[in-house]
Amino acid sequence: MMLAASMAGPSLLASPHDRKGRSAVRRTVNIMNFIRAEEPRESMDLFLPVRKQMELIKAHGFPATWLLQFDAVVEGPFLAYLQQEIPASHEIGLWLENNRKLCDAAGIAWRGKPDWEWDYHVPVAYSIGYQPDDRKRLADAAMGGFRKAVGYYPKAVASWNLDAVTVAHLAEHYAVEALGNCRDQLATDGFTIWGSPITAYYPSRINAWSCALRAENQIPVQIFRLLGQDPVYYYDKVFAYPDTMEPVWPSGRSAAFVDSFYEMMAHAPAGRLAYAQLGQENSFGWPEMQEAYGMQLDKLAETVRTSSVVVEPMSATGRHFRRQFAQTPVQMQIMLADPYGKKELPERTIWYQSRFYRANLHFRGDDVYLRDLFVYSDRFPQIYLHDTATQHGIDQIGLAVLDGYHWSRKPGDVDKRDGAAQGVFTLSDGAGRALVLRFAGEPSAHEAEDTLHVQVPLEHGVMATFTFSEQRLVMLFSGVQENQVAGMRLCWEQARSSFVGVEGTSLRYRYRDFHYAVEVERGTARPTDDGVLLAAGDGVLQLRLAQPE
Repeated sequence: MMLAASMAGPSLLASPHDRKGRSAVRRTVNIMNFIRAEEPRESMDLFLPVRKQMELIKAHGFPATWLLQFDAVVEGPFLAYLQQEIPASHEIGLWLENNRKLCDAAGIAWRGKPDWEWDYHVPVAYSIGYQPDDRKRLADAAMGGFRKAVGYYPKAVASWNLDAVTVAHLAEHYAVEALGNCRDQLATDGFTIWGSPITAYYPSRINAWSCALRAENQIPVQIFRLLGQDPVYYYDKVFAYPDTMEPVWPSGRSAAFVDSFYEMMAHAPAGRLAYAQLGQENSFGWPEMQEAYGMQLDKLAETVRTSSVVVEPMSATGRHFRRQFAQTPVQMQIMLADPYGKKELPERTIWYQSRFYRANLHFRGDDVYLRDLFVYSDRFPQIYLHDTATQHGIDQIGLAVLDGYHWSRKPGDVDKRDGAAQGVFTLSDGAGRALVLRFAGEPSAHEAEDTLHVQVPLEHGVMATFTFSEQRLVMLFSGVQENQVAGMRLCWEQARSSFVGVEGTSLRYRYRDFHYAVEVERGTARPTDDGVLLAAGDGVLQLRLAQPE
């Protein structure tokens, strides 16, 4: 039964069981700390954070994953310390970034700064800066060196920028059980990632940033998105710093945000998997992370005590994922209260993810709008699949139907009433005049198996019901008068968008010479000066987002 909208506050209802009676959602946290042996940019104690992190994690009795960069495997006190100190519930894995020692081991010339042992620039640190055969050589050298030092191949491997060639090689030659890749970000550390799945997925064989649609096209090990990202504010880059759970950033230091994040993890509708990674690179230094690191673990302990959230090593989460899911499952991230408790222009958000698309319905003040809509295709190759990245400052962007950031007149401008790319909801009269509808009550969200139903009371007595399912987005508008037509206006800065036009019942797009489309199965579409107007037919607007398999 659909939850009724309430003016008293937002409503959430998660379906506790799937059709076979098993728990429908696994709520999992990985505590994962990354260890480098070299930090050429400034002098700091790289060992102290490892010791302090270990003390706090052991005090709580949590499992954890420790990922060592190759230099930390072969030099310094790190490996010996971990082997002596970690409990049986911990694991040691590999942080796969390239440094001088790894290049030497692979027989590949060092291309970083001559006096640096590790260089963070994209063409040096990440596999996409190398030819595909060299990516495999670097991976082989890293895995072989790890096995020589530790006695086995790592089961957990992560990086800020893994590509499909490297991911497939690790999965098929080393029985890796879990892989981690960076969250979506804008120009952080010299690269942008945008449009990728929100939490966990089986990647395409030609695109590590995209879900595979068909089982035969997927790499058989899942990728987890790292860093515990703020689902509300990160998208518009409102803050000057990354807005993640990392304890060195203002968001990770905010007790209000941490509480909101754990509340979402523990209780909000999540689809089939709620996942988050906590932890911090040692190269930020202990003074920057010490206060919030302990606070986050204290709050995590209380969350675990009072909910079904589990903490486990990354490889264990990978094994559970593959046992439970033959293909990428539906996932959701829902915050129907501002994560910082803002009273003026509060923001809240709803993310839905299937292997076919991701969508974001966002609320700011009394505005409600579709902020993001990306689709996935087995035929769309990632940039740098075969070519190499030769510069710092690169974009890795997927197939947008609506990109609320990059397609806006001024990317990053959060004033959504002036030149922003968005999907707003409209009510037209018989004379063709269209009103943009604000919301007039509290939204509610109801999860039923792999479908999410969201009800939003709008102005003029209109109720909008959004149904997100694996392949479609359906909008039902009730309370519309006979001489009125409800719908959605997709608008953007045309020169920034990938939109080509309307062809029959199809919205046509082209990005990097790749053509894709969205089918309007119920309703009509007509182009406008700044996008397209979608009108509901008999109160229903139905979009098929799934691309041909």
